[in-house]
Amino acid sequence: MDFTLDKKLQGFRQIAQEKLQNILCSIPDSQKDIVIETCLIKPLEHICGASWLRANGVNKIYKFDSKNPPQRKSTIVYFISSSLITFKYILDQIHAINGHQQTEKQLSDMGTKPFHVIVLPTVLHSFEVVLEEEGLFGYVEMHRFNWDFITIDSGALSLEIPQLFQEVFIREDTSLLPSIAHSLRIFNMVCRRPSLLITYGENAAKVANMIDQIEGFRNAPPEEKSDFTTMIIMDRNKDYASALLTPVVYSGLLLEIFRSVAGTLQIDEHKNRIQSERLHFLKSKSKNETTNEKEAVTNLRLMDSVDGIYHENRYKHFSDAISLLSSQAKALGMEGRNIQGMEIGEMNEFVMKILPKVTSQKKELFKHLILCENIVNELGGNFEQLQTMEESMLYNRNKKQTFQKILELLTTDAHRYNSLRYICLLHLTCGLNADEASTFMTNYLNAFGYQHLPIFSHLATAKLFPDLPNLAKTKILNNISLKWQNAFQIEANRMKLLPTNASVDQATDANSTDRRDPVDASYVFNGSYIPLIAQLANLLCSASSVFDFADKFGHTEQIIFHRCFQQSKLSIPGIVAGVKKGEIRDFFPLKPRTIFCFVIGGITYAELAAINFVEKMTGSKIVVASDCIASGSDFIEAAFC
Repeated sequence: MDFTLDKKLQGFRQIAQEKLQNILCSIPDSQKDIVIETCLIKPLEHICGASWLRANGVNKIYKFDSKNPPQRKSTIVYFISSSLITFKYILDQIHAINGHQQTEKQLSDMGTKPFHVIVLPTVLHSFEVVLEEEGLFGYVEMHRFNWDFITIDSGALSLEIPQLFQEVFIREDTSLLPSIAHSLRIFNMVCRRPSLLITYGENAAKVANMIDQIEGFRNAPPEEKSDFTTMIIMDRNKDYASALLTPVVYSGLLLEIFRSVAGTLQIDEHKNRIQSERLHFLKSKSKNETTNEKEAVTNLRLMDSVDGIYHENRYKHFSDAISLLSSQAKALGMEGRNIQGMEIGEMNEFVMKILPKVTSQKKELFKHLILCENIVNELGGNFEQLQTMEESMLYNRNKKQTFQKILELLTTDAHRYNSLRYICLLHLTCGLNADEASTFMTNYLNAFGYQHLPIFSHLATAKLFPDLPNLAKTKILNNISLKWQNAFQIEANRMKLLPTNASVDQATDANSTDRRDPVDASYVFNGSYIPLIAQLANLLCSASSVFDFADKFGHTEQIIFHRCFQQSKLSIPGIVAGVKKGEIRDFFPLKPRTIFCFVIGGITYAELAAINFVEKMTGSKIVVASDCIASGSDFIEAAFC
């Protein structure tokens, strides 16, 4: 990535600071206290620090606690996400704080509201309704704020709106989509609007229409040269497989074990995501579980410019990452031994210049070795078995045995989220009939409790599980289930998402090449599947004509090209027809090959690794963004709403 573009992407931070500063300066009180929702603290650190807040009139900074309201000595500013429940907690706190009615009346008479609420990314209409119902309309002023894009890693941006998948795909509430459109509009202002906009999915098309409405549809003047020739906006539900499959890259496995917020891995020394959500039978609490969590939790910044060891290993196959870490550990050990043969001058230079770097590298290396140990301990036992099971799902092989294996795991190693993750992947790739869905539901509810019954309805809304009201009708559908179950494989084969070398049965594949070798982007899933967003970017970079692009994606009607021709929207068949008639100029090959990708609903580290591989192989420049970076269990956890 060139220096100019990197500076532009870093410029989103300054824009966010300006917007936040305008809000804080609009509050008349020169000394105000701010209460920040816990989930927003880490992302806010990417925008500003405590010293910046104090320089802009903030006196004290509190972490939001629904049970312990702050003592009001001046104006209180709440900074929360667009959650109605959190907003209701704040109004309850304001009722509790609002004890000095005379002071409140004086402030109101002066035109000063004693309470302000900054909502990210937008103020929902329901907030205003609840505010009026609570009788606090004159005391509370609401402000909308969006920090737009936060740089999580090199070539990776995030809006840090993790609830978006739940709202859009689980609850089917599109209220947060306009905030995405506004952020992409800011992106167009900073990097100038790409000449080609491609959308895949209903929500992506809606966002594109919103952008056009905000900007006013017009073709970019010739003198405006964008930093990107193409922008891709894709819905998460167009490639659920990449979200649910278990990754094999180092960064992806880190999120399987620990949570990450705004690119910061939250490491708990005494428990992790696998342990905390695993069903324990008659197991007494260990001493570690009684340890104070606040003392056990440490943070690790997952950014290549901050952590050199992470930079070298983030997108490598996990086994390769372990080998590289071991060799680095041996190399650092040799540095200490070399001191024995040094003269006094060389020893002095070593102690002053080299030794501090070696010590720092050893500390970083030790952290990553501990993380690798956690991955091996939690996933090592069943990892190869899970890889085989997932590959069987992708190629629709041995469905009965795979289903029985999922039921077996639910009995021997039940996990609140991952057990659902496997059954959702099976439904996505092979289909579930009424008996199979009912059997799994019964076993899952017996293990975790019948209070989780609504989860299956939520997953069905996202098309990750059979529709519950229609389960009784599936006996009729069973007669034609073979065609329906192969729909995933038909679509994936058309887009070349299933590598041919993985279709060979493992029993006869013992002498084949090592599938960890990154021949194509499928290495992120051990050679079994290529993420759709990576395949789309790869084809855009390598296609020599629109006909090459149409060979793989021409059958997909929901891929729409926006504002690149006289018409505002065209499907791939429409473009092909126009090129054949000479009415449309073929825009392939792309020059320069610069692409901006945005996934609505979250993106995984496996997809980031696959796109990074495409970028290197094609010599292109690809920047990826989403509302958050998540793991497969995060998408399933969103159904627990």
